[in-house]
Amino acid sequence: MIEIKDLPNSSPYSLFNSYFEEAKKAKQNPINAIAISSYNPNLREVTSRFVNLKYIVKDEWTFFTNYQSPKAKDFQKHNQISALIFWESIN
Repeated sequence: MIEIKDLPNSSPYSLFNSYFEEAKKAKQNPINAIAISSYNPNLREVTSRFVNLKYIVKDEWTFFTNYQSPKAKDFQKHNQISALIFWESIN
């Protein structure tokens, strides 16, 4: 389960929260799996992988990754990422 604290009321946070609550009620499983995409400027490639979103505190989203992984190195080189959340139970 994703732990959420002090989420801003502005969009996109309020929109995310409403979908999250709807997915919880629909018993979405897994609810914390998100696809994270990052860009490697040296290779000029975008890569994606699934991670577990653990916490959202205010406007910071925390997920766990290996700090030595290629994905973590991409984050250091280019700090913009994309997150895709698919909750089949609410389409």
